[in-house]
Amino acid sequence: MSSQSPLTRTLVAIAAALAMSTIAVGAAVGPAQANANPVQVSVNA
Repeated sequence: MSSQSPLTRTLVAIAAALAMSTIAVGAAVGPAQANANPVQVSVNA
């Protein structure tokens, strides 16, 4: 890790954040579209 430049670490961090957010949104939106009301109730509760 210490051998990487700050720019490289920043790019890696951005790529990882984008990947994680994409996965999180996909996991949240998929069931929400399939079962909108039950998912919203479980999230609010």
